[in-house]
Amino acid sequence: MITGSPERLWALVCDVRRWDQLLPTVDEIVRVDHGGPVGVGSRFEMKQPGLPRAAWEITAWQSGKAFTWESSTPGVCTTATHKVGREDGHSYLDLTLEWTGALGGVVDMIFGKKVRRMVEQEADTFARLAEGGTVDSGH
Repeated sequence: MITGSPERLWALVCDVRRWDQLLPTVDEIVRVDHGGPVGVGSRFEMKQPGLPRAAWEITAWQSGKAFTWESSTPGVCTTATHKVGREDGHSYLDLTLEWTGALGGVVDMIFGKKVRRMVEQEADTFARLAEGGTVDSGH
């Protein structure tokens, strides 16, 4: 249950360019496309603790509600979806991650537990910030 508004939550989640300032799970994120408003086709390169650097491209964007992005390497496609909304009087954030392709299962075995913990930490951080919390001093 998140007490911050869905609008505040979305403002944080969609501000991908600042994730390295907001999230302890992102060391660096750099926009690598032409610029302009973030949306379908926007591309980023991200470095996260203990994971290989990854290139991500936004493939779906519903302003105020959700976005999906994908990162592909030989044999595996990583798809992450970020959904924000309101239900039963409370805001919610739904973060999903899926690996597909010939090596998807292998990647899940190697990185799955770590990445699921990171996704939970991201959700907790976004919720805390949406409720008026501050960015941890370590980030």
